[in-house]
Amino acid sequence: MEIKELASIVLPVYNGEKYLSEAINSCLNQTYQNFELIIVDDHSNDNSLTIAKKYSEKDRRINVISNSENKKLPTTLNVGHHYAKGDFITWTSDDNILKPNFLEHLLGSLIKNQVDVVYSNYDIITKDSKLKRIHNTGPTEHILFGNKIGASFLYKKELFQKLKGYDESLFLLEDYDFWLRASIKFKFHHLNESLYQYRLHSDSLTSAIQLNEDKKMKHEQGVVKMFQNISEEFFWNYNTFNLLINNLLNNKVDVIDYLNNKNEIQRDLVKFSPKNFNTNKVIFGLQLVIRNQLIVNNCNFKTLIKVLKSDRVLLFHPSFSKKTTFSYIINSLF
Repeated sequence: MEIKELASIVLPVYNGEKYLSEAINSCLNQTYQNFELIIVDDHSNDNSLTIAKKYSEKDRRINVISNSENKKLPTTLNVGHHYAKGDFITWTSDDNILKPNFLEHLLGSLIKNQVDVVYSNYDIITKDSKLKRIHNTGPTEHILFGNKIGASFLYKKELFQKLKGYDESLFLLEDYDFWLRASIKFKFHHLNESLYQYRLHSDSLTSAIQLNEDKKMKHEQGVVKMFQNISEEFFWNYNTFNLLINNLLNNKVDVIDYLNNKNEIQRDLVKFSPKNFNTNKVIFGLQLVIRNQLIVNNCNFKTLIKVLKSDRVLLFHPSFSKKTTFSYIINSLF
């Protein structure tokens, strides 16, 4: 099957001169060449804009947009998307790398599987481009328990239009919120290949959440806002809302409280799930969350007895480590 559709790559940049050339080159070196590259400089005060313009002078597929003020990532993404001419869109960061077959494989998979979004696994690399590990994304059914889509994706432009873009009030959470809203109405497909390289370094936005108290607070407020919106839309019980918030913020979830409200929580999660979701996978995702909380934050005799009486699968599901389960039981008893 020959594919000829135009794909749009949006590349927002803010003070990204260190890795920007590598990011741009990874776009230009795609095996699928029918694309445009929209670089949106978010009022950088380094050489990012100069670097971008030099590339645009050499390649007509590159369009450089310059914000008149620093508008932050979600607004900058919306700016880039509005300039996009392609029916299929992806975006990348100034410090990350698209593998050469990124567009070819994602676009081919999206069309073949007749879905709205396709996403893949990706490499985690160090600041000097050395491979740390491969991150396996998905499944989509676990989207309520974290951003399972990740950094390597492609979607139809109409999806962006119908969702009215990225929420500009959710800096540092704009992508996760976008996937949450998209998963309610659109079809996703996971491609089990690693097509992207995500760089870990101290200046990244991900690191900023951990190191900057102001950004950490904004991130926490954003998590609450996201799930408040979903909770109101689907008429969730407070216990469901509270569990998901604490899970995302790495706070303790009381497993006994969960067991006392398990049925209503599971009903709420299934209400969120669209028809193309596998309900069993949604519930298993919840079980993974609760098992992790059990092992990490609820190691005591009282909880152990309650689990054995009410939900033994949290300990004895066939996919769970018997060694970890045994250690938890021993530590709870003594």
